[in-house]
Amino acid sequence: MRTLVIAAHPDDEVLGPGATLAALARTPGHHVTVFIMSEGVTLRHADVTLSDARAYCSQAAAELGVHDLRFGGFGTEGRLLGEGPQAPVVRAVTQVVEDVAPDTVLTHHPGDIHIDHRVIAASVTYAARVMGLGPLREVLFFETLSSTEQQLAPSLQFAPNVYYDVSGLIETKCAALACYPLELFAAPHPRSLEGVRNLAAMRGGEVGVGHAEAFSCGRQLRAVARREDAGSAVENQDPLRAQG
Repeated sequence: MRTLVIAAHPDDEVLGPGATLAALARTPGHHVTVFIMSEGVTLRHADVTLSDARAYCSQAAAELGVHDLRFGGFGTEGRLLGEGPQAPVVRAVTQVVEDVAPDTVLTHHPGDIHIDHRVIAASVTYAARVMGLGPLREVLFFETLSSTEQQLAPSLQFAPNVYYDVSGLIETKCAALACYPLELFAAPHPRSLEGVRNLAAMRGGEVGVGHAEAFSCGRQLRAVARREDAGSAVENQDPLRAQG
């Protein structure tokens, strides 16, 4: 099994599905790739260099147990992804999907208030438009604290229907977030360690486990198991996931 996370900025990959990544990375036979599209150091923190931003990402990935970390190099010219041509973004997303050949892609929710998140979600949707032509079988949208829950339009709000049981891994997620000290705030700001713990406890309560991370299923392609495939189909089921 191969899972690809496509995130806009350093820290989004942890704020969103960080504990899920840690769980999947610890699952035998499961390969996890993280692709950070826009380091954006000229927009976020003037005193952080590109090498600094990538070093923070590498430290966070190590905390989660992720060994395949890639960078898109966008945002370093001083503008948001949504402010430039969209064709290069779509091409970069399509290329990494083709290179990694994942079963599942995790990415931003299309209703996020951050324009970069929305551009990534739209690009992933384009790359996955004909799912049956490759190995990709599922696109899940994750929630990013301080962006997803701040959407006011009811039609664009996050409605989770897939949950990963990440009980026992929230402190691992918090340790990875601590690799981005400039991105964390004190409670009650949503992008705080308390906010992360509270959201995981709430999502866990929704499905009856200690802690969970929630996703919205964008698209899923299922194959009907033939009789001779039934045994292998059972063996390949993901034990971490519960669909609502």
